[in-house]
Amino acid sequence: MASNPEEISPKKGVSIINKALPSFGSDKQLEASIGKQVRIARKNAGVTLQQLSKQSLLSASMLSKIENGQISASLKTIQSICHALNISITWLFKQHDKDVEPTFIKSGEGLTIERAGSDEGRHYQLLGHTVGGSLKVEPCLITVTSRDYNFPEFQHKGVEFIYMLKGQMDYYYGTQVYHFKKGDSIYFDSDKPHGPKKIISDECQFLTVICSNNPD
Repeated sequence: MASNPEEISPKKGVSIINKALPSFGSDKQLEASIGKQVRIARKNAGVTLQQLSKQSLLSASMLSKIENGQISASLKTIQSICHALNISITWLFKQHDKDVEPTFIKSGEGLTIERAGSDEGRHYQLLGHTVGGSLKVEPCLITVTSRDYNFPEFQHKGVEFIYMLKGQMDYYYGTQVYHFKKGDSIYFDSDKPHGPKKIISDECQFLTVICSNNPD
């Protein structure tokens, strides 16, 4: 009986590093960061809210809400504030990249995502996602509950770190195969073909962290 071509052709894994993912953190993180920097710039300039109100032609009430991260200011409003304080808009937004809050994920509450070849035998939980800056980082908890899982081949830009939390598996990198048990880890350039080769225990769970450069 002839084999189905779809069954024997190798699958290519798609790294989550290339996926458009939602940002983590509070919904008002950007507003809070901008407000904080506006307040710092205003105080450094020795300007009161009332004085900034006159210089920017914005109400003191609105300025107070912006500084406290309570409202999303329009670009025109931000431009007026920056002009009044003699700071650039780009400076204001650059501070946000340095002011990102930590991402705290309670057990079992990571964002469930899909990757190439995902099904009921493999579960991905995204534990964080960078929203800016030159470095892109994707920590992910992977749980495999089927020994017969047919794994795709992964290959992508950047570097990757894997830490085994539960179970046993064989993992390949290029032509090398590594036997993983609880507590084992590996760090490698991820532009070479890699991925789980064989699940040995009834359940495997491991943490992966993928890092790459953000496109300019």
